[in-house]
Amino acid sequence: MNRQLYRIIFNQARQMWMVVAEIARAGQGRTGRRHRRRSSPPCCCQLTALRFSLLLALGGISLTVQAAIVADGQAPGRQQPTLIRSANGTPQVNIQTPGADGVSHNSYRQFDVDKQGVILNNS
Repeated sequence: MNRQLYRIIFNQARQMWMVVAEIARAGQGRTGRRHRRRSSPPCCCQLTALRFSLLLALGGISLTVQAAIVADGQAPGRQQPTLIRSANGTPQVNIQTPGADGVSHNSYRQFDVDKQGVILNNS
């Protein structure tokens, strides 16, 4: 009945999560259960408002992380891509149409992509 059901357990011997069948019984006896030891000591300090403001003032914390894609404003008009924000918030770069030779030149001052990514539109 439960041959296609699985669960995820932590394997102490391998120190990793593993998938086992729902009907597996190994490791659940009296000797099989073990108490976990903490792998790291508990934190001995708290981040108070004063400590947070000091870290922020000294540059230890950055509140804004963003993708910076800037088209080169000094480039000719046919080499400047159009930058917009898509419906889901991802930056979208509409690159210029290719010229007679079939090549599209797009000039940027800065092209940094964050973990959200960027959409390159060539239509």
